Amino acid sequence: MVETPTMVEAHEFVDKTMEDRLEHMIRDVGLQTFTKYVYKNMTTDAETPLYPSSTNFTRLSVVLTLINLNALNGWTDKSFT
Repeated sequence: MVETPTMVEAHEFVDKTMEDRLEHMIRDVGLQTFTKYVYKNMTTDAETPLYPSSTNFTRLSVVLTLINLNALNGWTDKSFT
């Protein structure tokens, strides 16, 4: 019988995989380009509330949660949009 990974194991796998991909992305686009475009947008999204009276969620936190759900549950891109 195949064992399914626990949420902690799956989360650690996603973290490790994303960490590797982020390093490759930064190397591919160059540090200056990454800082100028990607990092600035991520920083802004991390500080922007999801909606005006929201105190718990930012644009970035919600997008990352949805992407994580997509990856962990094997949703297709078509069903995700």
